[in-house]
Amino acid sequence: MSNHYRYNPRAAKTLSAKVGDLSIRYACFSQRGRDPDHPQKPNQDCFGHHWNSSAAFFAVYDGHGPKGEQCSGFVQKKLPSILKRQMEEHGGVDWVTTDDIHQALQKAHVECNTQLHESEIDDSLSGTTSVGVYVHDGRITACNVGDSRLVLGTMSHDEVKAVPLSRDHTPYRPDEVSRCMASGARILSMGQIDPGSRVEGDEDVEDPPRVWARDGKYPGTAFTRSLGDSVAEELGVNAEPELLTMALSPSERLLCIASDGVFDVMSNQEVVDLCFQHRNDPAQACISLIDKSHNEWLLNDDCNEEQANYDDMTCICIFFDHPEHTDEEGSLTHTPQASTHEARAARQGKRVRQKTLQNLDEMKAL
Repeated sequence: MSNHYRYNPRAAKTLSAKVGDLSIRYACFSQRGRDPDHPQKPNQDCFGHHWNSSAAFFAVYDGHGPKGEQCSGFVQKKLPSILKRQMEEHGGVDWVTTDDIHQALQKAHVECNTQLHESEIDDSLSGTTSVGVYVHDGRITACNVGDSRLVLGTMSHDEVKAVPLSRDHTPYRPDEVSRCMASGARILSMGQIDPGSRVEGDEDVEDPPRVWARDGKYPGTAFTRSLGDSVAEELGVNAEPELLTMALSPSERLLCIASDGVFDVMSNQEVVDLCFQHRNDPAQACISLIDKSHNEWLLNDDCNEEQANYDDMTCICIFFDHPEHTDEEGSLTHTPQASTHEARAARQGKRVRQKTLQNLDEMKAL
């Protein structure tokens, strides 16, 4: 399975950072997905981690479309430097207000999106999501564009609870639908816009709603915000992030940032439980999470590796260390992992139909 990794799996290692008074341990990991029709497909996911003594920024980027890996790579490279400049323009290390953080993050994503449009990359039908967290002065700011996700693990009554810090930007959200429709979009599933695309006997496949032009069968995005996607941008698919800032307390133990390749097959609570099991080894938490997601894709499709079609999977696991977290034996209270069977039943056991039109030929085939 090692040939599916964009990064050498042995390179997944635990790193540490000191941000103000906060001690952080973290690791990052990415695995290439599989498409039987495109056996040499690249991994379109990537991640970034940047920190100094006063602030840190962690993010996962999930590219899509024929130039998706170029789009995610562009944002991975450009966004942190743009963000750094925006932060400096808002006062650098001396600023403290939440409004300053939000304005800097919002401007950085919009500017990065503009630079992507102006680059040599053809982002007409390609782009990337971006989900990340900015850590500063004992606070975290979740920042999301698209349908990847950031989940917090909080201790409550000796159990770790999953608390979502981002909301997926998809046509499942009425507010996102209204916003895109106001820009002229139609919201239909692929089966609705082209009944002939339905596969008989495939009722267990989830066919997500998509964003389409009013008078055309394009672009068909299953998300409502992204960087890139210049054609979809005319239909309301913008790069403006949703932001949430909160102060960290000793109850907050971990953060998991992951692409939808993980969250399409695992619940928020499953992800937090699995990460918490490996709280002493963030690298192993990442590897276990990706391995578990990979196995869930195979189970959901009821197939083996040679027949499988699954998404790229990427995660960053971040653990916050505080002395008061340890008990007399120096270990944390363990929370049993949620039942995978029960979680899958709660998701109705549906496989997710390919959410991104992979190339122009596929779109034209509609």
